[in-house]
Amino acid sequence: MRRSTSARGGTLPVCTRAGAALAALLLAAPFTVSTTIAATDSGVPVDPTDTLDATHLQTKFQEIADNASRGVVAISASFAAADSDSALRNEELNPDKLESELDRTTRTVGSGMILSQDGYILTNEHVVAEGQQLWVTTDDRKVYPAMIVGSDPRADLAVIKIPGNGFEPVKLNQAPAHRGQWTIAIGNPLGLAEAGEMAFSVGVVSAIDRSLAHLSNQENRLYSNLIQTTAQINPGNSGGPLFDLDGQVIGINAAVILPQKQTNGIGFAMPITRDLLDEVQQLRNGHEIEYGYIGVNVSMPSARERQLAKVPQDLGVLIDSVDPDERAAGILKPGDIVYWFDGIAVKDSDQFVRIVGRSQAIDRIVKVQASRDGQPITLSLRPRKRQVSPTAICHDTQRLRWHGMLLGPIPAKSVSGEAVASSSTGVMVFGIDDTSAVRKDDVVVGSIITAVAGHAISDVLSLQKLVNDTPLDDNCQITARPQSK
Repeated sequence: MRRSTSARGGTLPVCTRAGAALAALLLAAPFTVSTTIAATDSGVPVDPTDTLDATHLQTKFQEIADNASRGVVAISASFAAADSDSALRNEELNPDKLESELDRTTRTVGSGMILSQDGYILTNEHVVAEGQQLWVTTDDRKVYPAMIVGSDPRADLAVIKIPGNGFEPVKLNQAPAHRGQWTIAIGNPLGLAEAGEMAFSVGVVSAIDRSLAHLSNQENRLYSNLIQTTAQINPGNSGGPLFDLDGQVIGINAAVILPQKQTNGIGFAMPITRDLLDEVQQLRNGHEIEYGYIGVNVSMPSARERQLAKVPQDLGVLIDSVDPDERAAGILKPGDIVYWFDGIAVKDSDQFVRIVGRSQAIDRIVKVQASRDGQPITLSLRPRKRQVSPTAICHDTQRLRWHGMLLGPIPAKSVSGEAVASSSTGVMVFGIDDTSAVRKDDVVVGSIITAVAGHAISDVLSLQKLVNDTPLDDNCQITARPQSK
């Protein structure tokens, strides 16, 4: 479902593409805090709760910089696949070697946060969507190869995986943010933390529940219910965490308004909520994220339109147009004001998008209460599944590039369309370069690789771990077989 509401331009997802030389940048002045005043001019003692302990605050900032930064990473995405195993093994990588690899191609840079000790990382989908090869640099300057486990372009979320264990995850805080709350952004602005030591900036929550309708429509994403912050967020901060003063993540930095004048940009972050964490868990498991769709454009009705429709002043969205080829055609009409959908009161257009998009409503009859020509009506709709973006990644579409091959999970059906046994293990070859050394092992498109250098391969993640942990030369033995029927 699309929205017809608009916003002024200048908003960008805060991933940045590098490939040309960057001009020198003048950043904002450093943040300062005045010292505590012990008494007023009249000599009356000041209530300690009304004073600000600058020394203590500075200590808190330093603690977060030292501790929370361990869970933040810089992400580099190359538009070309790596041509050697050394680029896929963290023991043979360092910032200089990564820079040498990236200098050969166009890149995007962003940020991410570690979710678990075994190397799952959360970031924005737009950071990794165009990357043929991904690398992650931790705060302590270690470089790891990465692959996408799952992604959702609609929500602009992706989970990637690096090989290894013992990583220090961030702590997530689902408590609602509030205006005036301290915020701390840590990440990789403009790619400057690509070699490690994540950049740190401080601000406050300026506002909550912000929406970026223009960017949502332009990118076909959902940018709503956002935290607005004064913490410095720049291109390259995408996917990085927004911390509170306890060092817990309250948001995922996602977008920034960059005005034409020489003023600071306005940053936005996705709040950490139960729904977001549920989706992240689905992405970690390689599940496809599904959304409902009915095919309407909506906007917020005016007070006069609500009055004429006889609906409460705090409810309803106005149907602006209906796609004649979609589920709402012949049921909803332009001019209708919908104020209940599937048992939920509709408060605004952003909420309506989220309600319709719930996967629970797909291919199920839902009741819609609306006003048409001033009269209440009850309608029945069956939302369909929204078409999946071609860039979305789930278990079936995970890909790893290695030795000139494009590898992925074995599909549920064979090339002839017949079902494959569920017990099949290994990875399938979806593409292979003419110059690939593995052709000597009779590996072709459609082959299933079950072992490499005597090590069994169960899936794509096990191959990623093997390549990272075991030096393999071009002559390593690959065990492959044709796809089973």
